[in-house]
Amino acid sequence: MSESEFHEAVKVKALFFGPLAETLGTREIEIALLLGSTIQDLANRLNLGRSLEQGTRVALNGVFCSVDEEIPDAAEIAFLPPVSGG
Repeated sequence: MSESEFHEAVKVKALFFGPLAETLGTREIEIALLLGSTIQDLANRLNLGRSLEQGTRVALNGVFCSVDEEIPDAAEIAFLPPVSGG
């Protein structure tokens, strides 16, 4: 990666809870994204688009947000599936 490419990327931590963690086989990953990437872009890269359609909520640095939110460098993104009870 050249120096100019390095400045065009952000490194983020993605956290997964409940069934998402089981499906993905991990509770967290660190991933590099292009500068300007949105949460939807990250979800698409992780094949989580369907989960979002089914009610998974997303928090950026501890605050619930839209999937259109741009991800800043060193952000923490949590994917929280709907809670089911019985």
